[in-house]
Amino acid sequence: MFFGQLVIAGLLTGSVYSMIGVGFTLVLGVGKIANFAHGSFVGVGLYFALFMWQKAGLNPYEALVPGLLAFILIGWAVAELFEWRGRKIGEIGELLVGLALLLTIGGLLEVLYTDNPRSFEAPSLGGVSVFGATVPWTEIIAAIFTLALAAATYFFVRLSRWGRAMRAVAENATAAGLYGVRAPITQRAAVTASIAIAGVSGMFIAPFTVMTPDAGTSYLISAFAVVIIGGIGRTMGAVAAGLAIGVVEALTGGYLSSVWTTLAPLLVILGFLLVRPEAGVAK
Repeated sequence: MFFGQLVIAGLLTGSVYSMIGVGFTLVLGVGKIANFAHGSFVGVGLYFALFMWQKAGLNPYEALVPGLLAFILIGWAVAELFEWRGRKIGEIGELLVGLALLLTIGGLLEVLYTDNPRSFEAPSLGGVSVFGATVPWTEIIAAIFTLALAAATYFFVRLSRWGRAMRAVAENATAAGLYGVRAPITQRAAVTASIAIAGVSGMFIAPFTVMTPDAGTSYLISAFAVVIIGGIGRTMGAVAAGLAIGVVEALTGGYLSSVWTTLAPLLVILGFLLVRPEAGVAK
């Protein structure tokens, strides 16, 4: 019974990692940008959900459409910034933009909301009993959203015209350009989509997440872990890796000590890289 409870808890936590990792693997695989601010946009999504609840009385699901539109606009602006700095300085410029955004967003959130932890106080949706433990519907909805998002992204990349362009740019941007694919626009679209996914992910996990201005750093570490194990540009790999990391965290925390909750997944990543040095590289 206890084992089953830990596995369920791990899968729910892992679904959050997967959701965040899907956007990050997209920006790395297609956008070719290590956006260090990716986790920060998850944090912005958390506080956006809080803002919409406090000011407009909308829960995260009711605020999904305005939130999605807002993050698409933000994502396109950030993509243009990456493109501009990339043309002037190259990859170093893009890395510096990501780091600057990471620090700036964290600072702005701290100024607006202080550094005190906050929680979402919207009405509870209840839960269901699984292995003797109550699983909140908010976490179940987030898990369902993760699977739907991953499936939609996978089929979009595989079947749509834009998706084929993204795959071509991910394989070889120069060669794709020779065949008429506008690589810069495709890369900007990937950055925009990744930020929109990150922001919406933050909104979906807001009801069961403690909010702090520096939450972006921990989410960034989780996103890197998912990409390392799941592979760059692999949507379903990101889902599987996120779920696996979540289960490892839950089992080690439950059977060993809470100290291992953070350390165990990092050891798994280290072992994964030692056994498979090519891990994280899409083929």
